[in-house]
Amino acid sequence: MELKGARVIVTGASSGIGRAAALEFARAGSHVVQAARDRAGLESACREAAGFSGRCLVVPADVSDRAQVQALVERAVAELGGVDVLVNNAGLGLDASVADGSVDNVRYLFDVNFFGAIHCIQAVAPHMRRQRRGVIVNVSSVAGRIATPYSAAYAATKAALIALSDAMRLELAEDGIRVICVLPGYTATEFHRNKLRELATPSPSAALRGVPAQKVGRRIVQAVQREERTVYVTAGDRLAVLLKELAPGLVDWGLRRLWLGSRRPKPLGP
Repeated sequence: MELKGARVIVTGASSGIGRAAALEFARAGSHVVQAARDRAGLESACREAAGFSGRCLVVPADVSDRAQVQALVERAVAELGGVDVLVNNAGLGLDASVADGSVDNVRYLFDVNFFGAIHCIQAVAPHMRRQRRGVIVNVSSVAGRIATPYSAAYAATKAALIALSDAMRLELAEDGIRVICVLPGYTATEFHRNKLRELATPSPSAALRGVPAQKVGRRIVQAVQREERTVYVTAGDRLAVLLKELAPGLVDWGLRRLWLGSRRPKPLGP
């Protein structure tokens, strides 16, 4: 797909993967609508993209609020004349026990990570259908294929996005709309500092050296240009998923050793 002049919406664009992807689309000459709850972060990201040829629009929006998403898409269409690419990237994490955790936190996680994507898809689909073209990118995670202890709700939202992408690809093909699912592994962003926490013990993933967000952003743009389907950012991510399929018991043993060690994590105090 030619991205020069393309009209792109990126959610969760104030930081991390979303910000990096928005900058890469701008670098390719696209007009980018950057959406997130953090206005200051969006404005900073937009200033960073100011040197490129396309327009940059800042639209603060909470994707869990259907009305705000509808207003976001209407603004994009009014300002740019349509939407060619939607990147569903907004999301957050949760460290919690399945057996003892807050159901309210799990519901909120699904409201943002999964239903937020649904809101965006349903808002842009009529416009893309009229154009007879469009690309929808759902940013899932390797966690959607390999769940780790105390990240069950997050992994479930990402697995749901993978299934959603597979079904959408079949449903929307006749409308000229392509669907891409991107599965990053551990990425060096603010994500792990900002996640919801119910446990006092930090996740071992906090000590991992992640892939730079810029690499993930570039990979998202490449996937749109190359018309890909399911995308892993690194060969290591793809290999890990393959190993999970071929030797699930071995992977489970390794994850228990790494995450649980000799004792269970303690819950946060009152």
